[in-house]
Amino acid sequence: MFRCARCGEESSSRNALFRHLRASPCGVDAGVAAPDTGSGVAKSALAFAFDAARRDGCANTNFAHAERAARPRDGPRGRDKRVHDLELSKEECRALNERRRERAAKRKSQQPPAPRTAEDKAREIWVGGLVGRASTMKGFKEALWRAMPRGCAAAPPQARFLKQRGYKDNGRWVAYGFAVCRDANEANTLRVAMDGATVVVGGEAIVLKVSPATYTEPKLKQSGGVDDAASRGAKAKIFHPGEHPNPRDVLLAWHTTDIEARAQSRGISMDELIAEAVRCEHEYIELEGVRVSESSTKTLGDALLATRWPGQSHRAGVKSERYLVLKRDIRGSNDVYASLKLACEAVLAEVDADFPYDSLAITKNFISSPHLDIEDKSYQFAMAFGDFADGGELCVEARDGTKRWMINTRERLPRFYGGSGP
Repeated sequence: MFRCARCGEESSSRNALFRHLRASPCGVDAGVAAPDTGSGVAKSALAFAFDAARRDGCANTNFAHAERAARPRDGPRGRDKRVHDLELSKEECRALNERRRERAAKRKSQQPPAPRTAEDKAREIWVGGLVGRASTMKGFKEALWRAMPRGCAAAPPQARFLKQRGYKDNGRWVAYGFAVCRDANEANTLRVAMDGATVVVGGEAIVLKVSPATYTEPKLKQSGGVDDAASRGAKAKIFHPGEHPNPRDVLLAWHTTDIEARAQSRGISMDELIAEAVRCEHEYIELEGVRVSESSTKTLGDALLATRWPGQSHRAGVKSERYLVLKRDIRGSNDVYASLKLACEAVLAEVDADFPYDSLAITKNFISSPHLDIEDKSYQFAMAFGDFADGGELCVEARDGTKRWMINTRERLPRFYGGSGP
């Protein structure tokens, strides 16, 4: 439990304590921003206080007296102007800076490359006037969605890049960003419709400035990117028919707790378990997915061939030529992928009419590496299409490592759980 030193109220979690401090007078004098200030810095400063107290062995942290914990955010880089009374050792400062550098490097590696061809440039629009919450990537995406004209057949543009300290307007820093449309015609349509549109993001009304995206040669050279998203991503390899992933990679894809449980059940160490996985051959149990009606399969295949892919992959860190994520329920009335979703749902309905899915992943030439679907809450279905003759199976391993399955998904629908097996 976490107790407020000012009023004595106990909270079950740190976040609950933050909410209490924001909603009550206890937090105003402690450097916690009032709800109407819009400051996002005080919470981070309190987190520093919490972490420091935990390091010192304090069970009930006195947050109400964290004087000068933070000052209100002034511009996109206000988080770099924290003022607090906590003293961090050199080792702690180095560790903190290292974590920041790792997060920055990860964001940079997942950032889509700048367009290189004239066709790619024509698909992008420049969006300015982003202040307040809209000056964050999440707020930028929300502004793009809210600015979509009603009844428009175009897909919402995808945020590709955001420059927080873009330019100054009346002494205030204003962010700008680049968004990718599916083609040049949609870019022109949305540019005209969104330019001058007023949207509300984070309780603040902003007026968007939208124009064609222009680039200078030095910026293109600095991108350092590759030509397409399929050339980036995690360690993924194209396997020939009958070839399987490295056994060591398969084992190490599991959580450490799972690997430790396997070793304990065998009465050996983790190092011995890894050495055994590399040394021994593993048999795969061949399975096939369920066949659905020919009409539903053909309808889905035709819908996939007719799909207009988004301007950039929805998952930049995945090695796939195309990657599209469709949510089951979308806000608003414009769903440009409604026919594709209906085709997928028709196939699912023949196997499990009550399957409570929330997302559909549509990929093209997807290359996977051994991984664990940690965000899956239940099982999933998969179906593959293409003119390939051999290969293309889905390989799944049981959590305890005793079984491995090789599942044929070509125009067949298997059910499996990405954390434990079929």
